[in-house]
Amino acid sequence: MSSQPCTSCRSVLGSLTLAHSIDKCPLRKLRYCGICAVYGHNEHNCVDEDAMTEREPLYLEQLIPPSLAIDYNIQSKTLLTTKPVIRARQKPIMEIPENEEAIRAALVAAGEKPMICQQKGRMEKKEIIENKKRLQKIADIYGRRLIFVKDASKEKK
Repeated sequence: MSSQPCTSCRSVLGSLTLAHSIDKCPLRKLRYCGICAVYGHNEHNCVDEDAMTEREPLYLEQLIPPSLAIDYNIQSKTLLTTKPVIRARQKPIMEIPENEEAIRAALVAAGEKPMICQQKGRMEKKEIIENKKRLQKIADIYGRRLIFVKDASKEKK
């Protein structure tokens, strides 16, 4: 393992981070990948492409729970007639409520200064449009797909 200083904790915890190396990082130890069964990263960061393809069934018998296959003594391997579709990796989603306060808060949390307009600019929706553009740039930097969620409480009124 590496003895370099850890930078992933600093991005999450800021000045509360205690000095430690990457191999001793408590946040990395919490991340678990269900694809390659290794601690240290999540499924969307998994580098093991072979493990991802092996997760897709090739035989009809792989769709049967192993306990039933043992109970009924199923040992055949029938190829599936259709080729299994290997899911393309999707970007992690960043959902933000579509209101001015939430968008401003997300920008501040990302270290970006939000645009704050006078009353005339707010009426022309310049503030929210510019802040959405800034938030989209941040989402692109972090490799996330940005989705604005409609506020359900406002729709009912």
